[in-house]
This record gives sequence, structure tokens and C-alpha cells, in this order.
Amino acid sequence: MKSTHRRWAGLLTAGALGLSLVACGGDDPAGRTTDVPTGTTQESATGTEAAGESSTETAAGTEAATPAEGQEVDIQEFLAMLKSPGEEKLSSYTLDMVMNMGSQEMDMSGKADLSGDSPAFDIEMTLPGMGEAHMILAGGEVFMSMPGVTQEGKFMQVPKEQLGDAASQLDEVDITTTWDAWEEGASKVVFLGEDDVDGQQMRHYEVTVDSAAALDASGQTGDDAAAASAMMGEEITYEVWLDADNLMRKIAFELDGVVSEIHADNWGEPMDIQAPTAEEIQEGLPSSG
Repeated sequence: MKSTHRRWAGLLTAGALGLSLVACGGDDPAGRTTDVPTGTTQESATGTEAAGESSTETAAGTEAATPAEGQEVDIQEFLAMLKSPGEEKLSSYTLDMVMNMGSQEMDMSGKADLSGDSPAFDIEMTLPGMGEAHMILAGGEVFMSMPGVTQEGKFMQVPKEQLGDAASQLDEVDITTTWDAWEEGASKVVFLGEDDVDGQQMRHYEVTVDSAAALDASGQTGDDAAAASAMMGEEITYEVWLDADNLMRKIAFELDGVVSEIHADNWGEPMDIQAPTAEEIQEGLPSSG
């Protein structure tokens, strides 16, 4: 059924959206790496330390000046700070995400591992009008469990051709592509101070991104770019919280009236993500008629 195929695609897009915001590791499609030279420091936008600034230890073991509250931060230095934990540390994580759409809310939790030849993730979601859904990407294959489509505890292996354009989302779960867009499109980064996040003191930043420049950097063109531009508006503002190791632990933003908040944890830890067993696979797929 075509309606079922749309539901597959919607589920995949929702899962890939959360992953694309916090996933990272490896090289981006242009061949740039996430490695940051040892010795990178975080300073003020003028390159000097403001009076009263304190210093913190970065993941690379170098001293980094903490800016004063409300102080603008150099964009390149902020991006270098995001990448400083290194490729190995940034290659796996767990996440919890809430998307508030006014009267409706989507919850998502799961884990991702981007250290291998292809990304792997295991995501459980509560979707408005659909109930509890479960998506696994392992070995390049997509498996989904959805109320009204699969039996309880069963998955279907979904051919990518049935997912249409949403299948391309699987190749976009690397946040280095987002950071590339920020590099080209961010107009300002401001340090907002320190906040308690999940019982830890974290540094809170606000990143203002010019939508047109970010879309241009992402390579989107034609109708896709026009649709994205209409949804994003002239600017989009991200709030980002970093822990003492410069790991992005929380990110929040509003896009087209949808307020999203993501918490990421367990960076760099082993993630056991397995495809469903043969006994868990439900035979047969919905027809395309």
C-alpha cells in the first residue's frame, strides 16, 4: 500500500533527523577530516582574553580561555572546539530527543555507531498517530517495526527503493556536514554562560546561522533548497551545551514552529547494534499497488 510506504519513509526521516543533528565521526563527503591539530585554543573573537576569564582544560589537553557571559566567540575556534574530542570519541553515542509540535509530541531514544564502514543505529520512537515504532539500520539494511503493519516483536526488512527520497537521509547522519554548513553560514556564536544539564555544569552557546549560506554550503539546489529555505526562514538559531570535554551534550532549536531538544551521552562507548534475528523477521512486505 502506498500509505504504508509513506509511513516507512516518514519513520525513516524522523529517525535520521535526530541522528543527523548529533551524529559524527569519519570524513565528510568532501574528504575533509574532523581532526583538529593539538594546541587549538578557544579565545575571544578579538583573539585576546577578557578580564576575569577563567581557563578550562580541553579534550586535547590544552588550556582554553572561557569567555565572559554574553561575549561573542570566534566561529572557527568554536568549530575547532566541537571537533577537538577526536574522531574515535565522536563515533558513537546515545540520544534522547523530543520534538514538540504544539498539540503533538514525538519522543525518540536510541544509540548510534558510526565507526564502521556504514552507519548503524537502533532507534525507538513514539510518533503522533502511529504509536511505538522501532527502526534499526545495520549492515546497510533497514528494519522497521510499526503498529498496524508488523506483528508485536517482529520487524520487516524494508527495501530502500520503497523509502523513496527518504532513503538518502541514511547518508546524512554525520554532523560534520552540519558543522560545514555552520562554518559557511554561521553569522555569530555567543557564550551565554554555564548551566546545569543532567546534573553537570556545561557551557551554553547560541549559534546564529544564515539559512541561505548554510543551504548553499550543503549543496542543496532546486526544489529541495527552496523547500528547506521556506521552512528555515532567513536565520535559524541553535542553542548548544558542551561539557568539560567539549562534547556536545544538548542542542535545542525551533524550525517551522517545531521545537526540538536533544540530549546526547555515552560518547565513544561501544554500542551493540544488531540486525533482527531470522526469527524476528516478519515475512512479506506490503505491496506497492
